Amino acid sequence: MTAKELLEHAEELRRNNRFGEAINLYREAAAAADATDEIRRKALASVELMQEINGFVNVDLMNP
Repeated sequence: MTAKELLEHAEELRRNNRFGEAINLYREAAAAADATDEIRRKALASVELMQEINGFVNVDLMNP
């Protein structure tokens, strides 16, 4: 698969809430030999955002 195809497939997985698989494909897209700077930036930014969202903890809800 090309970097663009990997990116598109990762976005499809993300839309279907399959975050672990999406993160793996985003990383593959960023590391692909044919990846452009735009694809790398988009893929790595998406990974960072998903990790931030998945790691979010609302301490106010935990300590009422």
